Amino acid sequence: MVFVLRSEDFVKVADTKDIQPSQMKEAQIDGKNICVVNVEGKYYAIGSICTHEGGPLADGMLEGYEVECPWHGSKFDVRTGEVTNPPANEPEPAYEVKVDGNNILIKRGGESKSKSSSQFELTLLEKDKVEGTDVTSFKFSKQNDHQGGEDKQPPTPPLLDYIAGQFAFFDIGGVYNDPKGPIRHFTISSSPTENFIMFSTRIRDTLYKKRLSTLEEGAKVKVRGPEGQFVLHQDYSKPAVFLSGGIGVTPFRTMIKYATDKQLPVKIVMFDSNRNRNNILFKKEFDDWSKINKNLKIIYTISDDEEEDRHKQSSSSASSTANNDWRGEYGRIDKAMILKYLDTNELNNSIFYICGPPSMLKAMQALLQDDLEISKERIKVEEFTGY
Repeated sequence: MVFVLRSEDFVKVADTKDIQPSQMKEAQIDGKNICVVNVEGKYYAIGSICTHEGGPLADGMLEGYEVECPWHGSKFDVRTGEVTNPPANEPEPAYEVKVDGNNILIKRGGESKSKSSSQFELTLLEKDKVEGTDVTSFKFSKQNDHQGGEDKQPPTPPLLDYIAGQFAFFDIGGVYNDPKGPIRHFTISSSPTENFIMFSTRIRDTLYKKRLSTLEEGAKVKVRGPEGQFVLHQDYSKPAVFLSGGIGVTPFRTMIKYATDKQLPVKIVMFDSNRNRNNILFKKEFDDWSKINKNLKIIYTISDDEEEDRHKQSSSSASSTANNDWRGEYGRIDKAMILKYLDTNELNNSIFYICGPPSMLKAMQALLQDDLEISKERIKVEEFTGY
């Protein structure tokens, strides 16, 4: 880490001898991590936290004008901050650099084509473990507890303002030696209309998740965001069709809640696929919202073969039919299931949203494009990698 000296609008971040050609260093200005790069004697600076999953760019590889994230291979142009290789799709802020003698100076504030993220400090209010699953929801205060630093910089906004479907980066502190670093991004599963910030995630056997699961109510968490373009379209004459797999339902929770609270005149049909009934997240909320939102329809489907076998056995027995209270579908989302619930007009005009694990994402894209001949322009995707 490079420590800085301030002087008016520009900040000294290093001496020229500190960053040799084809090398990088990380600096921190006003709480923002910045990657300072030397390309053939010219210096550039972009944000150092990868916009995909928060990887440390300054620890990555530099080739020409491209810096590659060490975690998942996203690449950025150090001259502009633009993404040159996915999985990242959001640019980094780019900062103006000048050299004064042997001093490398960076202009405070940066220059970016996208809206820069703000830094927040939120308080953990509640943890809610979903019974029968490994999923836990974490609720935080919406009020920002960080009000600027000793350098008398203006305080960050008092509330985390976001659009339903966006994500943010969460630095929970106390995470050491995790190969993917101490920061993760999560979709904000609460709606902007609710009085808390929430994300929901599976608790895995990783250092970050272990630390996350031990957070106590009242813990302070650093948050950067919001980011992302996986948000509801503005033309409400076009229906929205959500294809969800497992934990991938989180952005759809926030969109559905927002549309319901705001009484948006947009028709929403969600196909929610899970292994079994226990793993259907937010089902009670979805069912309650369906009763008050005439534009909302949700089709649940479970893919557990054993549960489907039990259903077939109970259906063949008149005495046990009454005990089978499942009213959803069985099996994975396929062409027949979609055609059962969508008419021709909906197929031809809807915007389709896919969110889930990589295998589900690939299967749904093939289903829409190859089997149903939906154009790419009407398909939005968000991948849940799990960590």
